[in-house]
Amino acid sequence: MEDFEKILLYHFEKYPLMTPVDAVKLCYQSAFGCGHLVKNRDFALSMLKKELDETKPEPGAQLFESIGGGYLRIDLHKAKAAMIPEGKIAEIFIKSANSGEKTELEPKIEVLEKLAKEGRTPFSEEALSEYLSGYNGETVSHSGEYKKAYFPAYRVILEKLSEDLQ
Repeated sequence: MEDFEKILLYHFEKYPLMTPVDAVKLCYQSAFGCGHLVKNRDFALSMLKKELDETKPEPGAQLFESIGGGYLRIDLHKAKAAMIPEGKIAEIFIKSANSGEKTELEPKIEVLEKLAKEGRTPFSEEALSEYLSGYNGETVSHSGEYKKAYFPAYRVILEKLSEDLQ
């Protein structure tokens, strides 16, 4: 879990306005990938097209960001700027959803709690504890603060498939 601690610390530094919900979302995606978003190929492609239509291209953005568990987030701002075909992104996203390794969420949450207790998160230990007391172990959306500050637009893919997008 030492590697996951480093991933959390990287995200806290890059996204200092993260809230407990954003950190738990990262833990969830690192444990389970993106299978919850793929109902079928047509649905996945239509959702991707819709999001890409609403996404501003950012040539300077980082294309991939590690989230642990063998997964990456591919930034759609950069993908759009690099003109990576949406069909290719959808294909890798779907393959990732159907073949990812699932890990346990609880150990990742424990790492998050440890960092909060040590004062190494952008939110308090109390805020995390309060959030987790009502958390049911399912996927969540980013917080409004995170969305407003960072305009997240990405897909979670398997790291081993990322070379197919470069």
